[in-house]
Amino acid sequence: MGEEKPDEELMGKRKSSPRLSTDIRLMSIYTSFPAMGYLYIHLLKTSYILQIIHFSIQNKLWYDSSVLRLLYFWILHIEWVKSEVRVVSGSAKGRSLKAVPGMGTRPTTDKVKEALFSMIGQFFEGGTVLDLFAGTGGLAIEALSRGMDKAIMVDMDPKSIETIRSNLKATGFESQAEVYRNDAMRALKALSKRGLLLDAVFLDPPYRMKNADEFMQLMQDKQMLAPDATLVIEHDSGYTYPETFGSFECVRHAEYGEVAISIYKFRQDAEQSAEEIGKEDQHGHIEL
Repeated sequence: MGEEKPDEELMGKRKSSPRLSTDIRLMSIYTSFPAMGYLYIHLLKTSYILQIIHFSIQNKLWYDSSVLRLLYFWILHIEWVKSEVRVVSGSAKGRSLKAVPGMGTRPTTDKVKEALFSMIGQFFEGGTVLDLFAGTGGLAIEALSRGMDKAIMVDMDPKSIETIRSNLKATGFESQAEVYRNDAMRALKALSKRGLLLDAVFLDPPYRMKNADEFMQLMQDKQMLAPDATLVIEHDSGYTYPETFGSFECVRHAEYGEVAISIYKFRQDAEQSAEEIGKEDQHGHIEL
């Protein structure tokens, strides 16, 4: 299994700025010059925000309007950055994608998305992709933009479904996509009855869930995967999935701060495949 060592930019690291001598100096600058304080919202690193919170607790300044404004605008800044997600490459390159309202869904950032597709293939020659915890639909839309024929997107959140439909309309892929509001396991069981063969699968469940391998195993059991299909799990970097299980082999793994990407290939057993297609008779013919 290859171990990716992403660069500092992909991991969200930047060269540190000179630290202010004290938190008090930071607070005095913000209080004395509000406009300067708003500028700091876009420049300060998260560590400074944590310092402000720590300083506020120590000095009982939680009700200080300056502190509250600073934290409020920082949250707005985070939401603004979160909403600025675009199609990275392909026919819909540069198209903006909406984020799901609220804090419950975290879309894959453009930088991580770009790194992901550089690992699984920049462009595709057709095929079907399943995005099982679709969120904004960004990963499946990226795959369509890069050449996939069809995408199936599943999510339980009605806000996500609305966002996905809006993003499909904005990128012009409405006719190539199916969108379903359903539980992931139920959706797989329903899709298995259609005889679909999936060429790529994105599994980006909430980080508290650590059972993406169970969904993959079900897809194998239900014979839903095309030979050599690619399956991508986006998960908490603090959790590690097995290198191999069932007919799956982890071929790439990369970590980007708190986010990890594990890429699996479906290695269909050739002997098992032959048995499923038909038995070879003594003359070398295949009995269907």
